[in-house]
Amino acid sequence: MKLLTSEQILNAEDLYNLQDSFACSGIPFKYLLTDGEKDWLSFVSGRYSIADYIRERLNGDVLTFSDPESLTNALQGDGIDNKAVMLSDDSALQRLFFWLS
Repeated sequence: MKLLTSEQILNAEDLYNLQDSFACSGIPFKYLLTDGEKDWLSFVSGRYSIADYIRERLNGDVLTFSDPESLTNALQGDGIDNKAVMLSDDSALQRLFFWLS
């Protein structure tokens, strides 16, 4: 299973290929959280659906994206389509949420 880093996500011009393989075809992949993203997760844990989504799929610092519908439902459960609450738009994780939901 492919492991992506923040640098790879932020340096990509677009995420159409990842969007097609995950959201359309359901092909799972892994993402290595940054220290800032881990700090954000610690702050929002227990408060938002997206934090629960991440915690359920986190192994150490590696988040497995495996179910497009669950991701969309978690983001919508917090009242925001395509973005995580209180997460910087400049983060790779927010970029993933935006492109994949």
